[in-house]
Amino acid sequence: MQGGHAENPPKAFLSHASEDKAEFVEPLARKLAELGVKPWLDKWEIRPGDRLVQRLFDEGLDTADAVVVVVSNHSVTKEWVREELDAATVRRVNETTRLIPVRLDEVTMPSPLLHIAWITTDRSPEGVTHTAQRIAETLHGHDPGPAVGPRPAYARISASIPGLTTSDSVLLTETVREALNAGQLMLLDWPAVKSRVEQTGLSEQAVNESLNMLAEGDYINVAIRGDGIDQFDLTRYGYDEGVAGVFPGVEEHHQAIIAELVNNPPTSNQIIEDLAERTASPALVVDQLLRDLQDEGKVSVSWSMGSSRIHSVSPTLRRRLS
Repeated sequence: MQGGHAENPPKAFLSHASEDKAEFVEPLARKLAELGVKPWLDKWEIRPGDRLVQRLFDEGLDTADAVVVVVSNHSVTKEWVREELDAATVRRVNETTRLIPVRLDEVTMPSPLLHIAWITTDRSPEGVTHTAQRIAETLHGHDPGPAVGPRPAYARISASIPGLTTSDSVLLTETVREALNAGQLMLLDWPAVKSRVEQTGLSEQAVNESLNMLAEGDYINVAIRGDGIDQFDLTRYGYDEGVAGVFPGVEEHHQAIIAELVNNPPTSNQIIEDLAERTASPALVVDQLLRDLQDEGKVSVSWSMGSSRIHSVSPTLRRRLS
């Protein structure tokens, strides 16, 4: 049964022994009322000769949001606890409403209640307040745990790379980003990459583990000198695996570059710069595509210090255009 709002507050039956009324149950009822829970008290007080459980079912249990059973040294000797509150009855109550046991006096709980979460408290004002707050939180649907914050940045990375963990993917993605910014695969700025990765919330240990994993998997090359990284490179394989996560339109740019090669091949000795300008593509994207096409025998390109020149384009390259 759902808890109510201010206009229709949740209702709680307070079942108790009369000996506990003045010291604990009445203060509990007042505190519940302050917290937006309507307590039903006197009607459900346990008196000699009462058969509580039958009264609950006979007199409108389906209107209650909870039955709070105060189990104490006084109530545990009552007939309703010893004889009426058996396992079948507990199941029947729980099918209709919520049963909330409250344990006082460090009493041994009756066996039918052992499998139900109870509130352990004492008769002090603090104990009353604590108990009322727990009951109110339950009936109002409040989660007393800490608020769940947003996922850390590394968990929101959309570039999930097959075969890699989230932290591995984050590190490879940031390495590819650094390579695109630098226009080269080699001699990348490791401190800059590490700083961006750690800003996503990954620990230094996680970063180091991913660094080793990517090196072992041939995604990156790392040269260590002393306690630090002397050289940090991205491999062509690492670039191919990670570029789509950094540059989602890479395939469209590949098509544009191939179209230029087929329809209007550049003749200068700066073909990477020419094709990058014509297609508004990062220079590294042009460079890596040309190397892939040369490996496939589709183009013949020569690279030298500061220059690059295309010598031939295979007629079959046109078939790569979609």
